[in-house]
Amino acid sequence: MGAPDWFSSETYNISAESDGEGEPSIKQWQSMVKKLMADRFQLKFHYEKRELAVYALTVAKTGPKLNRSQGDPSGIPGLGFGPGNFGARNASMAEAMQQGALDRPVVDQTGLTGRFDLSLRWTPDDMRSATQSADAPPDFFTAIQEQLGLKVISTKAPVDVLVIDDVERPSAN
Repeated sequence: MGAPDWFSSETYNISAESDGEGEPSIKQWQSMVKKLMADRFQLKFHYEKRELAVYALTVAKTGPKLNRSQGDPSGIPGLGFGPGNFGARNASMAEAMQQGALDRPVVDQTGLTGRFDLSLRWTPDDMRSATQSADAPPDFFTAIQEQLGLKVISTKAPVDVLVIDDVERPSAN
């Protein structure tokens, strides 16, 4: 919220390296990106709670059908997706669903803790009429229930929103 018009239309390539050795944790990556954005874009922001349309992720009546990840719990999740395909490794439920397929914030109400490896196949809405095959995957909401034992419900809930106080175009290198 509060971003100037150019913020959504201009793109930048940023190359950065960690000062430390080894792969940074998620918290370290977030800290590095925050510092970089403050330095290069003069970004100043704060968070506010706002009631928004969200998807609540719950456990279906059949129960969860998930594989716990053996990855480092503080490691970076691996996410990959394409039209009708999604995979996540070492991801929390909200991370996986928000990044993978949904266009609203995801509120995890599953009660499931930890990180999971999962894959999901569905037929995107814009391809449903063209896909008449009997073995075509179901729509997203049916697929998540059948394949993962989860349910996605449209609702409203308070979520943290990033509010931009100040941002400038970056200077040349």
